[in-house]
Amino acid sequence: MKVKHWMTSDPITVTPDTLLIDAKKIMREKSIRRLPVVDKGKLVGLVTYRNIIEASPSAATSLSVHELNYLILKLTVKDVMAKKPISVSPEDSVIDVILQGNAKGIGAFPVVDKGKLVGIVTETEIIQAMVHIFGTRKKSEIISLENVGPKESVGVFRKITEVIEPLNVPVLAMFSLPHRHSEAHRIYIRVETKKTKPVINALKEAGFEIGD
Repeated sequence: MKVKHWMTSDPITVTPDTLLIDAKKIMREKSIRRLPVVDKGKLVGLVTYRNIIEASPSAATSLSVHELNYLILKLTVKDVMAKKPISVSPEDSVIDVILQGNAKGIGAFPVVDKGKLVGIVTETEIIQAMVHIFGTRKKSEIISLENVGPKESVGVFRKITEVIEPLNVPVLAMFSLPHRHSEAHRIYIRVETKKTKPVINALKEAGFEIGD
């Protein structure tokens, strides 16, 4: 699955000179928490609701009410935005984006194609994609295969399909993730059946190690 199938296309944007109070108003009215920052058609930053809150003067400040109001009214997006945010391509895999977000602690990625902002993908879209992968159908189950090494990974999906097809069990999704403590991968297969024992037995006979 690719990012382009899950991203929010043509997202609402602001410029670096947009007043912070206006950006906050847009977020509140549109029920969003992030705004890509674009300057002359180029992505230059990302401003979040958290950026805005953190930029608000502390209640412990010694400034007067008038000074506070003046300061708040002068703040612009460029004063608080994250500059040069990490972006992804619409052709990138959702799984790769999930792994990158987890590794870097990022909850949203602007989507850029040929230098142009075309979308944004956030935790909401990522969760929706994961739900689609893992499935919520009552008639489906997930089978995991352990320790699929680099050499065995070539053509492994085809081999798995050839094992399961004769059982007349639909394969709804199949993907692999690297194992945390080795070079091997763990493969997840979502099948449209609750009776997985015949599938598991066939996979074992084909030489696969079934996960817990």
